Amino acid sequence: MTEITNKKIGNIIIENRAKMTAGGIKDVETFSPERIVLITDGHLLTVTGRGMKVKKLSTETGEIFIEGEISGCVYSEGKGEKESFFKRVLK
Repeated sequence: MTEITNKKIGNIIIENRAKMTAGGIKDVETFSPERIVLITDGHLLTVTGRGMKVKKLSTETGEIFIEGEISGCVYSEGKGEKESFFKRVLK
């Protein structure tokens, strides 16, 4: 018997460093053309690059589509808790 859960499948597809599709996304924590921080199940996914734009985001399906010059993706530990205003300002 197969157990069905509400966990979204996490995957990342990067095409020619210009387009990125990712699954398992719960929300967007921060966004700029150079840095996008995404909240996943228990982790943060930071995408870096230049001229990035979020073309499509569905928190219902957990998918995001990003276009721009993508230079890196890094998962970090965290619960997806938002930083305080002062932590963001003092970075």
